[in-house]
Amino acid sequence: MPDSPQEEVDETGGPDLITFADMPARLEAAGLKRLSKQRCRQLAEEDPAWPVPLDQAKKVGRMRLFDWRVIEPYFRARTPRQGERTDLKRPPANQ
Repeated sequence: MPDSPQEEVDETGGPDLITFADMPARLEAAGLKRLSKQRCRQLAEEDPAWPVPLDQAKKVGRMRLFDWRVIEPYFRARTPRQGERTDLKRPPANQ
């Protein structure tokens, strides 16, 4: 159909769809830092730079599917931030 959205297709003729559970292995295979599936989900929910809003992701049952060719550039461009341990901070001294 001429007015259908054009998606990139892989060698098999369709988009390369993955779930949050597939993302850690794909990141590692692409030579990127491995993140947990929970962290990938957290980024999708909280990072405004995430390329596909969760409400626009394809759904199959309870799973959300993302095209790896759209998601991979996001992870390549993302600057990782280390967390800050707040349990080691001393409370401010009252003066």
